[in-house]
Amino acid sequence: MMLDFFKSTKHKSKSGLPQGARVDLKLPLNEIRIVVLDTELTGLDRKKDAIVSLGAVRMTGGRIEMGLTFYQLVNPKKEMKAESVVVHEIMPSEVQEKPRIGPVLAEFLEFCNGDILVGHYINMDLAFINRALKEALGQTLENPALDTMALAHWLKWNNPDQGPDSFSAKNFELYEIAKELGIPVQGAHNALMDAFMTAQVFQRLLPRLERGGVKTLGALLKVGDPQRKLQAHGAMI
Repeated sequence: MMLDFFKSTKHKSKSGLPQGARVDLKLPLNEIRIVVLDTELTGLDRKKDAIVSLGAVRMTGGRIEMGLTFYQLVNPKKEMKAESVVVHEIMPSEVQEKPRIGPVLAEFLEFCNGDILVGHYINMDLAFINRALKEALGQTLENPALDTMALAHWLKWNNPDQGPDSFSAKNFELYEIAKELGIPVQGAHNALMDAFMTAQVFQRLLPRLERGGVKTLGALLKVGDPQRKLQAHGAMI
């Protein structure tokens, strides 16, 4: 049943969703089942580098389900570059005895099932996850996805000067957006902690999005589409 949410190639339907994605676009935001995810990597080369940890947090609407989390260190079987170790502080010795990515992804797929995936600049995470899935299982993940960076960008440019809802972050990095929203920011990157931070960002953006007219899953998927070209002030989506 888990494999119902996978396809060997990616195609989008007329609705803009991947074929095989079964969601009710009329769902109100408070009923959406969500998995917020983050990865740590050996480096940023999408063809050569690999996942070294994967973390995720479950949400229903704006409610973070603290008891439902996923976190796993991964043996990447690749050199861990010094610059990446400085960022995530995961030492090669910590992952030497950890499982390979195939079994980890099998567990992760059970965790996220067919729910909406949320991440900050999620295209990067999905690129590494899908490449690993393709290599391990011959398939790719087809869950609909939302990018909190795209959501924040939409709020900044399409709902400006709205009093407490105005969004003035000068850049769209996760930590900068979190700071603007009053979310505590820790130093080192950690896949589970960054997933939790992203969940808090999403939680605090939702009411602003609703007040800006985004009231259904369909509208949310449109403004938070990871593939959407981020547009300038005054260009309504």
